[in-house]
Amino acid sequence: MKSRDTAGVDASPARGETELWFVRLDRTDAEIAPMRAMLSEDETARAARFFRDRDHNHFVIARATLRKLLAGRIGCDAAAVCFEYNQWGKPALAAGFAPGDIRFNLSHSEGFAFYAITSKREVGVDIETIRPDIASEQVAENFFSPIEVRALRALPLDQQPEGFFNCWTRKEAYVKARGEGLSIELASFDVSLRPGEPAAILRAADRDKWSIASFRPDSGRVAAIVIEGSGEEIPAPRWHRGEEPNP
Repeated sequence: MKSRDTAGVDASPARGETELWFVRLDRTDAEIAPMRAMLSEDETARAARFFRDRDHNHFVIARATLRKLLAGRIGCDAAAVCFEYNQWGKPALAAGFAPGDIRFNLSHSEGFAFYAITSKREVGVDIETIRPDIASEQVAENFFSPIEVRALRALPLDQQPEGFFNCWTRKEAYVKARGEGLSIELASFDVSLRPGEPAAILRAADRDKWSIASFRPDSGRVAAIVIEGSGEEIPAPRWHRGEEPNP
């Protein structure tokens, strides 16, 4: 990765490199106002469907930040970025909109967002807040593969929440990279989940097509990325606006 100033989201990335960003989504009203003006009519309508102001604002900030990141890569105004969606809802830049075949993906959870931007390779990301109550329920038994369930329940109880969300984020990132939505059953492939061990796709028909990595933005969250290309070097995410959590 080439070093450059990351104090603002508008820093232009080097052409062709993969960019990963963590972003906090809480902003003041004064900061949010110009972000609303960047959104398309479709995005504005989607934002209006949220009942809670916080969820509404987080959607606006997440989409406006995506536009800023892509605009820095393309070299255009954030409001001018055009999107299209495949039949399963995965977003992409509109056909013919930008050179370089730029691909991207984003995920947000409870005030944090995770972005990936790259070129000529499919990519998927997920970020989740670790919730012990979810990990202790039957969600794993309902959605994970039998191998993953056995691996999860073999962990000490205090490691199972992290193990659960390691598994969940890696599976979600893989499904999003494939871009086929719910047509891919989560139990149809296996990923690693043990805390402290490297992220890996253990079983999938196209396992050798992808690279995977996992990150901890802070003590309460887990994030994962799956990117097209075997043995791909995946950079560490950068924090937008110098928002790294305190040690």
